[in-house]
Amino acid sequence: MLLSTCKKDTKELPPITSKGANTFGCLVNGEPVIFTDVKKMFGGLNGDYDSIGQLPLDSADIWITMQNEKYSVNLYLNDPFSDSLWYLNRNTFTFPGVINPLDYLMINSYVSSSSTVGNFKSFNLNRTKPIFSGTFEFECINPRTCQTMKVTNGRLDVDLRTLQ
Repeated sequence: MLLSTCKKDTKELPPITSKGANTFGCLVNGEPVIFTDVKKMFGGLNGDYDSIGQLPLDSADIWITMQNEKYSVNLYLNDPFSDSLWYLNRNTFTFPGVINPLDYLMINSYVSSSSTVGNFKSFNLNRTKPIFSGTFEFECINPRTCQTMKVTNGRLDVDLRTLQ
């Protein structure tokens, strides 16, 4: 009888939840990227302004940044109070996009753009506030190196009150 032993990967992705667990996880080209320490998560609701001043909260956008020794992740989604599906296939960092960026997810120097295939899905924030959670998958290209990055099994669950 042949016995084999396999070590299970100790870096399992967090479960898909919607309870404000302050977790982020995905596979980047098959490698797990995980954040579960709220002290490494920043952002929250990013208020919009017009010529008179700040607009009502329900016109705000979601902005979340996470960093550790190996990864830097940035998520920016417009209108979380009215949208629940964002296609991550628009150019973002062109003027005036820098001032008011379009929806994007960036991992290290890979950013979603017009060549991206994929999306981010969540419940409308009006239903879940202050909890924001969702799932995502996308494939994009690093414009400097032309290397492709495939992100699968993505999940995010944060309590916006706990972000710095």
